[in-house]
Amino acid sequence: MTTELSRQKVAQAWCTPTTSSKVMDSELAEAFADILDEIWSKPWLGNATTEELLNELRARCEMNGTLNYKTVGG
Repeated sequence: MTTELSRQKVAQAWCTPTTSSKVMDSELAEAFADILDEIWSKPWLGNATTEELLNELRARCEMNGTLNYKTVGG
């Protein structure tokens, strides 16, 4: 589902001095908005859910063997 923010950002492409005279293609704009939503939902871009962040951190700890690291004791 495309978000309103993505649609607004895509629409800005037709508002620049060099593109304002072009006719907007609504199907193309919607496709770009879908792509933006897909990119913005990636954890590495800082727009992740708590679950996505925790899964990413867990995967990184498992890869480098620090999942069972303790700051105190043992």
